[in-house]
Amino acid sequence: MNTVNIEKIKQEINKLYIPYWERTFDFVKNFAKEKNIILTEEEINYIVDSFKEEHEDLLFEFNEDVVLFKEPPVLDWTDKFEKTPTLQEVRAYIKKLVDECTKFATLSPDWFIDVRGNREKRKHIVNSSKRRIMSRVEVQRHNKYIMSLDELVNNSLYLNSETNRKIDKKPDIEKYHYFESKVKIGLKEYKIILHTEQYIGEKENKPQTVHLYDVLEVNKKTSRT
Repeated sequence: MNTVNIEKIKQEINKLYIPYWERTFDFVKNFAKEKNIILTEEEINYIVDSFKEEHEDLLFEFNEDVVLFKEPPVLDWTDKFEKTPTLQEVRAYIKKLVDECTKFATLSPDWFIDVRGNREKRKHIVNSSKRRIMSRVEVQRHNKYIMSLDELVNNSLYLNSETNRKIDKKPDIEKYHYFESKVKIGLKEYKIILHTEQYIGEKENKPQTVHLYDVLEVNKKTSRT
């Protein structure tokens, strides 16, 4: 077996924050193919088995119902940040995610979210489409959401989708997909909708990866669900 290729694929998959139960034979095979690495059937099985061994305690208690969440868990971020992340820190973090082609798993099987795009796309995520009407406190919360995208996305559930009806303004977008997360800060709970895009020509075969476009708290002005 080619131990170099095996370790490389394992490290790359670990960067995706993908739950162990989704690291199947087909997933590893297709992931390696995307990286232009050819693995034998023996090598793929070895990688899958190694992931199982690493999570042996969890697998012992595993039940398929574990992934069938009806509501996203409420993340208690009351003490998560000693101080609010600055706009400069948020910009640098988003750029890092784009440069590293980071992809996050959601709680909904077969749905993944990455962060990609040019400077305007990154700016939209950082600033939010609602920033001009957000209060200072809301902006501070938004910065926290962005700086913890990994946890936010990993604990989100797929809601629904809609077809792009503004082809003239965004000709490269086929659909929009929405995911829900929940965060508690102090005594208040906030529902957050992750807005993502599906580009024209992208396959809808599962697992499917969509692209983050906006992160918005749900209220009467911003809710789309």
